[in-house]
Amino acid sequence: MTKGFYQHYNREDHPFIDRALELIARVEERYSFELTSFLNPHQIDILRQIGAHHGLQVFSSAKILPSEYARAILAPSYYILEEADFEISLLEVTYPAKFYTLTHSQVLGTVLHQLGIERKSFGDILMGDGKVHLFVEQRFSSYFQNNLKKIAKVSVKVREVDYSKRLMVEEKSKFKDLLVTSIRLDKLVAATFQLSRSVASQLIQAGQVKVNYTTIDNPSRVIQLEDLISVRKYGRFKMVSENGLSKNGKHKLTVEVFSSKK
Repeated sequence: MTKGFYQHYNREDHPFIDRALELIARVEERYSFELTSFLNPHQIDILRQIGAHHGLQVFSSAKILPSEYARAILAPSYYILEEADFEISLLEVTYPAKFYTLTHSQVLGTVLHQLGIERKSFGDILMGDGKVHLFVEQRFSSYFQNNLKKIAKVSVKVREVDYSKRLMVEEKSKFKDLLVTSIRLDKLVAATFQLSRSVASQLIQAGQVKVNYTTIDNPSRVIQLEDLISVRKYGRFKMVSENGLSKNGKHKLTVEVFSSKK
């Protein structure tokens, strides 16, 4: 792989590209498949592109088990996909929902800080009907069941359930047309959430904004089509189309704005 390949990606993607190339090298050397940890959709896309360049197959668990974060299998041409090869467990967390309300951030914080599980080792956190569903690496299923007893001082019970019982939670969104002088990160954040550019810049510089799941602290970062921007406490949006320029030279854009996770 030549250095020129990296030029097609942003600098923050380079460490993941390095990891992907290591996986590819192992697949080619051993001629057997490699299973990744949980990846975000942007990383899955990169892995598909690199895998195709090397003539390898790339499978995402999201195709079988619809989710945002997914595990991927990188494999030689002979490999036939087996669902069990993804090694994912679906855990159901129940609690006295009649008396308490848990939030996505409370669940995430407990798993990261109380259990000490790395973010790459578990996938989506789904909430609804008074329960929580988590996708986790199979090897951690027993650990979760034996050690996750409380979330935000609320007693919980954990059990493994079949994929068919997965909570169906749709992220609501709406489309919004914007008119901006440039396609900079601060301009788009300000226009999307009706903030002043100075407030948008402060949020970015304070590490409250992510582009494609990576924290970006540069307000002048140029945004590309399909980039996913997340702003803490405000929500997420994606630039879905560029619609030319207005008469006074401003960019006409359409963004898809998603509901924020509490």
